[in-house]
Amino acid sequence: MVLILIVIFIVMSVARPDTFKTQDNLFNLLKQISLISIIAIGQTFVLATGGIDLSVGYSLGLAGIVMTKLFTLGINSWSAIIMGLLTSVLIGFINGLIITSFNLPPFIVTLGMANVARGLTYVITKGFPIALENEFIWNLGNGYWGPVPIMAVVMIVLVVISAYLLDWTRFGTRVIAIGGNETAAMLSGINVKKYKTMVYTLTGLLAGIAGVIMVGRLNAGNPNAGLNFDTDSIAAAVVGGTSMAGGDATMVGTLLGALLLGVIKNALVLLNVNMYWQTVVVGGIIIVVCIFDSYTRAKRK
Repeated sequence: MVLILIVIFIVMSVARPDTFKTQDNLFNLLKQISLISIIAIGQTFVLATGGIDLSVGYSLGLAGIVMTKLFTLGINSWSAIIMGLLTSVLIGFINGLIITSFNLPPFIVTLGMANVARGLTYVITKGFPIALENEFIWNLGNGYWGPVPIMAVVMIVLVVISAYLLDWTRFGTRVIAIGGNETAAMLSGINVKKYKTMVYTLTGLLAGIAGVIMVGRLNAGNPNAGLNFDTDSIAAAVVGGTSMAGGDATMVGTLLGALLLGVIKNALVLLNVNMYWQTVVVGGIIIVVCIFDSYTRAKRK
């Protein structure tokens, strides 16, 4: 991926030297990948267990809507933010609880929860955005720490913390073990239900954080916020080297995967490629990477 990124940077530096390498475009690129990367962190943990979470986008949207609605009702700022985060945390917890308690496929459970969250956003908003003017929230989505966007700083901090959790803690080791062989993990004394529920809850928390930042970006709680974040987060994780079969994950790879997809989209925009073809290209890349992942796993066996 690093080599592909280098090639793309070289090609775009020659094709669009006046726009691609500018500070504004590069920092705008960081903004574009920040929310997807934060969501993809949680998706990586889920995929590492052999699961999948299709509710993250609408969980993000509902967290932002709940927070914004509470702001408009005059609730204390921090209380509104915490309630927004707890909303997405609760969605993640319920996902994990249902999946582990009833032994249901994560695909079906999280797809159903996605529709529940989406429906609730429209019930609260009646389909219309809720405007919000709050300096702290605005700075999260649009502010800068020196020359670097604050949302990019949040993304990097979360990637570092999650990489530590995955690679250097008992929690990460057990998550990978569950994804590698759930039966063996259970026989080894790992509480599989507990760790799976924790993973989905953590994913909900990360979706909530992204939801708060999204409100800052838009200056509003938008019922359509988070659309396609489920597939984009999966794509970033898989392109970055996380296996959809579970048992193999890397947070640095997920960040690079989000960056690669972001750079490709950015390059296509600068080259004036039709937005519909952009979707085709990204979809094709995801399919090719999945095929390659399946081939390499089969070869290792």
